[in-house]
Amino acid sequence: MNPSRIELGELAVDFAREGGVPYAVLLPPGYDSGGPYPLVLFLYGGGGSRQTLVEARSVFEQCWSMGSAPPVVLACATVGEFSYYLDHPDGRYRWERFLSEDFPRHLRATYKVRPDRASTALLGISMGGYGSLKIAFQHPETFGAVAALQPITEPGFRATDAGERNHLYFIGGGPEELVGPKRNPALFEANNPAVRARDNARAILEHGLAIYLEAGDADALNAHDVAEFIHRVLWDLDISHEYHLVRGADHVGPSVVPRLREAFVWLGAALRRAEEGEAPEDAAIRGLRTHLEGARAAASEQDPTTLRRFGVLPPSR
Repeated sequence: MNPSRIELGELAVDFAREGGVPYAVLLPPGYDSGGPYPLVLFLYGGGGSRQTLVEARSVFEQCWSMGSAPPVVLACATVGEFSYYLDHPDGRYRWERFLSEDFPRHLRATYKVRPDRASTALLGISMGGYGSLKIAFQHPETFGAVAALQPITEPGFRATDAGERNHLYFIGGGPEELVGPKRNPALFEANNPAVRARDNARAILEHGLAIYLEAGDADALNAHDVAEFIHRVLWDLDISHEYHLVRGADHVGPSVVPRLREAFVWLGAALRRAEEGEAPEDAAIRGLRTHLEGARAAASEQDPTTLRRFGVLPPSR
């Protein structure tokens, strides 16, 4: 089988005066003889570029060689080192729209990728984790799955909810309208993944968006506060998701590669289920649910939350 390969290109956009948006595409082994494939957009963290995908190539290749993830086409666009995947209010750039519309459309016309929502996913780290969540929560009709590692923003719904503990990421910079002391609170909230999950919960549920969320519990930028808050928001909204708080892991360092690999394996499984359909229900599960059916119905008459996926929990303190 032919090895994987990287292809580089540029995509012209109406908001770029010179040249186009550089991008990299990682094609899986055997690409030329197979397909069409699922499409995964890879969103890098602060300071990154399309080169981030090139450098992470071995992580995805290892998953393919072990058979732990299906072949997919991965694509990464250079949208600025600290753009936060923002559509600027004055229209000088529109990175969210680029990633949710322009870029997928170009990739579908250029490569052997499937056009459907269920076969299109987002995978992001840090700033890219934030970007992947806010885009997926706003556009669940476009993306079937999202995996976000250590999303970097702030816990809470409002710009005033977090203190200096959660402003450490300001040192990296970014659009001053979004990041830092001069930001526009309304713009921050409009781009907040937690706000988008809350406001778009019905569409997220109706489309069955598959969600993976994780962070290390020793994150120097305290991104684990963000992940925990979004987890609780999704829990309270009764939105199914998978959540990992990785013991001893930081924002950078040796834990990042295995965590990225684990997220990619999860994403591959979600894409595979979308293609093949859910496996038949296990007999033991079916038996347990049948056995509890009467008890659950009776309990729901006294407590309607019984039929939710997640319980309505009392305060923890």
